Amino acid sequence: MAFYNYDQNNSGGYFEVNEKVCHQLFIEADSQEEADGIAEGLGVYWDGIEKGLDCPCCGDRWHSASKVDLDAINEEGWEVIVYDSSSSPEDEWNKRYGSYPLHTAPKWTTNFFRRYSGKIRFESIEQYAQFLADEYGFTTPDARIFYKDGTVVEINKQK
Repeated sequence: MAFYNYDQNNSGGYFEVNEKVCHQLFIEADSQEEADGIAEGLGVYWDGIEKGLDCPCCGDRWHSASKVDLDAINEEGWEVIVYDSSSSPEDEWNKRYGSYPLHTAPKWTTNFFRRYSGKIRFESIEQYAQFLADEYGFTTPDARIFYKDGTVVEINKQK
């Protein structure tokens, strides 16, 4: 069993939000085909431009699923960065990411910009979804997790 993530594009300048869909959906299933069936039952559709449902300049509203492999993410670590523009980047990094399990301690690096970066890990699909909501949240709720047992958890941006 695995989780599959369906990420919504704001085609036409808005996100579709109702009692079933929001910016991101995470569906627990035995296969992508099973997850796709559940997603379609919730209102996810494919080829929205081709069907005349989505804005041709913005792109299709729904993207095909990506399998969420927390083991692979945690092995590599998820890089998080604070740029040197805030008054205390180290404090800002700790405030934003200090509650996550640490993969690689943050340090200062300079490429084009000076930045304070390190890598974090995730203990659960809910923690991963919360991170994505806090970093990239656009809707309320920002994510819904559909567990195989029928439980649905809503994730709202907190930061």
